[in-house]
Amino acid sequence: MKPPSLSKPLQAGLLMTVMLTAIALLKPEALDASVTDGSPVRAASNQKTGTDLRPQAPWIRLAGEEWKPSDAELQKAADALVAAAAPVVTPPPVVEPPKPTAPDPALAYLGRIDQDGRHYVFLGRGADPQVVEIGGLVDPQWKVEKATATQVQLRYLPLNEVRSIPVAAVQ
Repeated sequence: MKPPSLSKPLQAGLLMTVMLTAIALLKPEALDASVTDGSPVRAASNQKTGTDLRPQAPWIRLAGEEWKPSDAELQKAADALVAAAAPVVTPPPVVEPPKPTAPDPALAYLGRIDQDGRHYVFLGRGADPQVVEIGGLVDPQWKVEKATATQVQLRYLPLNEVRSIPVAAVQ
């Protein structure tokens, strides 16, 4: 049994959540009072003293200051999301197998005879000559359809396909 797994989009979403959670946990806390060296920073109230000084430590966030990730952090998170997302792979096109065709009948035209209003052809398979009435079966797979002065038409019954045997001038 195959163990359950997460889809690629869900994995990418979870990775993004983990990254943003880590960034949020690493952000500095806001200060309500002055920095420990005694210099005024920013008061917790909305009044400005005119002597707002930014502390020398950039990781310290002042009270009332909104934290936003830097452009570099946003770009890094976006790049990680793109890298985590699996590329879309299109399935290969479905190639249909070639349509089956009738085999070569392996018969040779030997002659033709008309007797009592019935038409017969002489066909040879190797050293085995056969006399077949037009419309009759040569074997369970081949049927003689018609015979003209230039060709004999045979039908391959399993595929219902017609093949022709050329009629050569018999000496």
